[in-house]
Amino acid sequence: MQYNVHSGAFDSHWYFMINHLLQTAVSLLLYSIYINLFLFSLHTLSRRKAVGTKLLIVASCIMAVVSSAQMALDVAINVAEARLLQQIVHLQISEHSLMTVPLWTSTLLVLQTAQRIIFAMNNFLTDAFFLYRCYIIWGFQKKPLILPGLLMLATLVMGIFSFTARNADTAADSRISYSLAVATNLVLTALTAGRILWIRREASHVLVENAFRSRYNRAIGVILESGMIYCLAVIFLVIGDSLNVEILSIGFGIAQQLLNIIPTFTLVYIGLSNTNTAGSSHNVISNYTPSRSAMHTVYSSGPSSAPAVLYITKVETEGREMESV
Repeated sequence: MQYNVHSGAFDSHWYFMINHLLQTAVSLLLYSIYINLFLFSLHTLSRRKAVGTKLLIVASCIMAVVSSAQMALDVAINVAEARLLQQIVHLQISEHSLMTVPLWTSTLLVLQTAQRIIFAMNNFLTDAFFLYRCYIIWGFQKKPLILPGLLMLATLVMGIFSFTARNADTAADSRISYSLAVATNLVLTALTAGRILWIRREASHVLVENAFRSRYNRAIGVILESGMIYCLAVIFLVIGDSLNVEILSIGFGIAQQLLNIIPTFTLVYIGLSNTNTAGSSHNVISNYTPSRSAMHTVYSSGPSSAPAVLYITKVETEGREMESV
């Protein structure tokens, strides 16, 4: 049987299907890595006997559900696009009558919109995780969270608006939401890493051993690395959105899973580092005996309730005039 296929309708949707298959392949590869990382995070966190562990496990499970939903939508969009392409060939649909196909109007468009909205919400959840980490490290102070909180809300609103827009005039708005996401991540990274640097500097005046300092350095390294990877992925999205659809498809597939891989890696670090946290803390404090000066180590929620990457240590010493008494 021979078919007379309209070249405009076939070529455009064949091109779209190939690009989305590329996006799905990249996302599926990273999703397999993420699932293993997620299971490992559950294993390490379940061994952590401390307050707040259940909250971290719940956060990890929520990210796993969102990541799996995005992966399922990727597969569903590929199936819907393949069926639409089949109808274009069998029913000899032209490009002008394409919008009359029920599958296009009722299924494919809904799936694409749902995928973009979940992506924006996933980004918001990831930023909320890092915002909570910043909140803990700043000793439960709310003022430092005002700017990143406003940026998070602006990113979510702009992302949903641009992703659900139905006309080409608002297509460039997606780059605005990507840029806001980069700004949010930079602010959170600077606030968190800067606070830990300040705490390390204060602690260096009292603690003679390097155990605390090395823990601070590891925490700063994890924060800076995760922030850098996140920013590079979003910048890749902005470049792809401006230059090439293939680059955008690859970048979107990478970003879909990196939004969950980065915080899950942090949770794995928390679970692995917690086993030596209490012991090293007691060793450092017990081996240091200040002469005629008082040292008060105050934890934001206690050493057992927050891991090395989350809790902060404040060291206060009495004035030098006490030594002369």
